Amino acid sequence: MDDGLRKILDADKEMIEEAKAYRDTVDEIIPKEDRPGMVDAWPAVAPEAFHGLAGDLVRALEPHTEADPVALLASILAEFSAIIGRAPHLILDGSRHPLLIYPVLVGRSSKGRKGSAGKRIKNFFQAVDPNWTRGQYKGTLSSGEGLVWAVRDSQYMEKDGQTVCIDPGVVDKCLFLVQPEFGAVLRVMSRDGNSLSGVIRDAWDGEDLAPMTKGNRIRATAPHIGIVGHVTQEELLRHLTDTEASNGFGNRFMWLLVRRSKELPFPTVPEDSKLNPLIIKMRNVLEFGKNNGQLSLTQDAKDIWTAVYHSLSLDRLGLAGAILNRSEAYVMRLSALYALLDSKRKIDAAHLQATLALWEYSEKSTYLIFGDKTGDPIADTILDAIQRSGGMSDTQIYNLFSRNVSGSRLSQAKAGLKGAGLIKDTTHETDGRSQTIWEPFTH
Repeated sequence: MDDGLRKILDADKEMIEEAKAYRDTVDEIIPKEDRPGMVDAWPAVAPEAFHGLAGDLVRALEPHTEADPVALLASILAEFSAIIGRAPHLILDGSRHPLLIYPVLVGRSSKGRKGSAGKRIKNFFQAVDPNWTRGQYKGTLSSGEGLVWAVRDSQYMEKDGQTVCIDPGVVDKCLFLVQPEFGAVLRVMSRDGNSLSGVIRDAWDGEDLAPMTKGNRIRATAPHIGIVGHVTQEELLRHLTDTEASNGFGNRFMWLLVRRSKELPFPTVPEDSKLNPLIIKMRNVLEFGKNNGQLSLTQDAKDIWTAVYHSLSLDRLGLAGAILNRSEAYVMRLSALYALLDSKRKIDAAHLQATLALWEYSEKSTYLIFGDKTGDPIADTILDAIQRSGGMSDTQIYNLFSRNVSGSRLSQAKAGLKGAGLIKDTTHETDGRSQTIWEPFTH
């Protein structure tokens, strides 16, 4: 057997073992209930997601980098959503929605090549528009006031009977924030009095930003702020608090599992003959996109939207469900971005189908990342203990918290877990008395 063939076989064997180990991990964190969105393997993204200009760019870059194609695609869509500005928008249920998306690239380790994707896309957009000087924000987000300061309005004061400008502010309110240490962002948000979470939520909504801080008068009118985060799964689960996951912060982000696509000791760049036409096309697309207003749907797209709306708007259980509770808004924003990348003012069936393919990947990623967490720390502790032990009595659950949690609070948590189909109660007879045992729910 020659050395080349032996290396291939050894690599295949290693990949198979890795896949088995990963499946075992998935089996531990996700039971086999037949619930929407549950998966038992690394999610696959349907080819429809790589539609249009964004897909063409991914295909041009993918052979030259170890970055995950999903990471490339999400980085393209996110930076595009920031660079086009506030003019293009949607009206959803009476509210004005900017076309901003906030993807977080979640790698199972530091080897996920999350940053590789962002650097490739940064270079591309700087070639498209050399004036896109605010294309990267190097500092780590640490406070709401700091974020507002980056896009602040000018400030004036009265002096000697005249109005004097004391701060010219920032003229360009478009800002694109790449946060390679998103775990650090989550850590600072957990500090008492930190306003970052609320400001980010308002930024995603396209609202004026004005943190309600005593003595702070800075304000940002009509900002347009895009965010991409990079984080490992371990950091995310450690630092995303239950409050932030369920208070509207978590569901303003799109969570995507990514991994190194291949081993490439010597990354390269596409030939100019392949990349230059895409640069020219993107320049035209940006000119078109920046000069648009409200986008709408074609009749074919409306028919698809009607068919999928029910499943997208379901009230889902658990922490993952709470994080997916803006599915409708996210699908519409992504569809509008795909339409603009096609230089279309109306969202057509192909744009909606591309979005649904990407959003399905995000849903599956979300369930894999967050597993069966409920968002209730008491319930999550009980569930973890029951899954580890195989079964616990009411007394054992009470002792789990050193008898410091009330019986009514524990009953509420157990009822929620049972209602979510995560545990079941069975009655056992012991010494003439009945005892309730709580066990993991399995089919």
